Amino acid sequence: MKLTYTIAFLVCICSLLFNSCSSDDETKTDSNTTDTATLKTFTNVTFSLDQSEGYDAALYFSTELGKSFKTSKIDAATLPKIDIAFYSANYSLNYFMSPNNADYGIKNAPLTLFINAQKDLLTIDQFNKIEKGSDFESIKIDTDDDDSFPDDKTPNVVLFKNAAGKKGAIYIKSVHRVGYDPRIVVDIKIQK
Repeated sequence: MKLTYTIAFLVCICSLLFNSCSSDDETKTDSNTTDTATLKTFTNVTFSLDQSEGYDAALYFSTELGKSFKTSKIDAATLPKIDIAFYSANYSLNYFMSPNNADYGIKNAPLTLFINAQKDLLTIDQFNKIEKGSDFESIKIDTDDDDSFPDDKTPNVVLFKNAAGKKGAIYIKSVHRVGYDPRIVVDIKIQK
């Protein structure tokens, strides 16, 4: 009986110590705070690598609505709010494109400019440090580069400017081609 009480006492003490250590971590403040008044951030957005859209991920995204859309779910009210589209043909040909792309886009969709193969304009580390919309001011996005990136050049960052003149960046975190629902997973930051 004494052994049972001793074990219960030790478990109680360990639990108290663990909880006190955990609460210390929760009281720490993060010095990197995002200015939500000037910057929108979307995490773990997925884009389909299957052009038939037979899986869960979609090919279009609206930064205004904060939602992904399959082509069949875009109506007249949604169309002007779509500002990111994605296309993939194979392991070596992936790119973000304007939703109104003549070959793979949607007629009458808005224009967005993309720099898919930027090298030194914005690194992944710089992307992670973006905290406010004005952090994009020094980045020049005046033309679409009509370029692409292969799977083996990810993770990387793609830059864009939508029809409203808002600049943003897409951090491509991972590519999943094997198994159900082939997709890429990204984080997006854009000026409000």
